Amino acid sequence: MKLISLNTWGGKIYQPLMNFIKQHSKDTDIFCLQEIYNTKTNVKEYMEIRANLLNELKKLLSDFQVFYSIEAHGFNPTSEPVNFHLTFGKTIFIKNHFKINHPEDILLYGNRKEKSLKKDFSNLAVSLQSIEFTIHEKKFTIVNIHGTPFPGNKLDTKLRLEHSTKIKEFLDFKKGAKILVGDFNLLPKTKSIKLLEGEMHNLIKEFNIQRTRSKLSPFYGRVDFQKFADYTFVSKEIQVKSFEVPRVEISDHLPMILQFS
Repeated sequence: MKLISLNTWGGKIYQPLMNFIKQHSKDTDIFCLQEIYNTKTNVKEYMEIRANLLNELKKLLSDFQVFYSIEAHGFNPTSEPVNFHLTFGKTIFIKNHFKINHPEDILLYGNRKEKSLKKDFSNLAVSLQSIEFTIHEKKFTIVNIHGTPFPGNKLDTKLRLEHSTKIKEFLDFKKGAKILVGDFNLLPKTKSIKLLEGEMHNLIKEFNIQRTRSKLSPFYGRVDFQKFADYTFVSKEIQVKSFEVPRVEISDHLPMILQFS
């Protein structure tokens, strides 16, 4: 099987992003995507983001089931309110032939219908998105995460440690094979990441990945450029065939591509 995780940056690099997803959709079973906007209006582009990115991805991935986890309503990329319907969140796309046993969307922090989003995004809702399926009597759990972006230094805070603890407890309760992916907004040497490693394999570390942020990041080349934010963790039941983080310029993040059985 093949899984791709990517923070899409709201579709700012729209055509290269869509080309990448279309190319990989032929042999990819699961896409875990972060920073996905959606609207019920006719607005397509707004402040560089694709306001209807979710619907555009649904059309492109017509043979996939979609699970959308909303993190905010009614705000633009700079946290200002908008005067049209707009949601922001993350998605899991999985091929239609998989029978999903138990989709979950567990709020870890905040209010998804927050009426006043702070400039630093410190009150942006954080949730744990998960699906389960069984293949040949083997159970799989996939978890998609977009961690709190505050503070921007991506270092440990009480809140981040609480989230890592809750994610670990959730996974410890699950039986079978487990994959945890996403944009965690954390640096590699934090206690929050070490908590998640636990009995899981951190493929970013084990495959000696040099960075998960792309050259499109506004901070690239600066002293304060943070090379990491995204991680892929797998349990011992997952047989990793290959793992790579190709340096393609389709977002300010790089995609993580996992081949497994």
